[in-house]
Amino acid sequence: MATVIRLARFGKRHNPIYRAVVIDSRKARDDSFIEQVGFYNPNLKKPEIRFEQEKVLKWLQTGAQPSDTVRSLLKKVGIMELFHELRAGRSIEGKVATPKADKAKKAKLGPKALAKIEAEKAAKEAAAAAEAPAEAAAEAPAEA
Repeated sequence: MATVIRLARFGKRHNPIYRAVVIDSRKARDDSFIEQVGFYNPNLKKPEIRFEQEKVLKWLQTGAQPSDTVRSLLKKVGIMELFHELRAGRSIEGKVATPKADKAKKAKLGPKALAKIEAEKAAKEAAAAAEAPAEAAAEAPAEA
């Protein structure tokens, strides 16, 4: 029996909530599962992701394959790093999965905004260049 760890959809219409479950790969998405190992709620501002570390590692060691979505969630939580440590033969006693920090999203600027920023930089450089000769001229008579 090939087992997979994948998301099973629960919740109301237009308000999905998912459970991460271990299930036979031949069964339907919401069919009866072997064991629930996690929870995922994407409806919040910061999505809620919870996994039971011991259960997930046990199933990964026995050969259960995570789906692509579950694999990315496990990476975010930090459990995949622990699994790779186990696979490499290192001990993970006392280690707890540490979530990865969220990347700050930078706003992509349009061509008009980029042109405006370039114009402001050029204006500042021109003003600085105009002030530099005036300061040099003011200092020269004082030195003489």
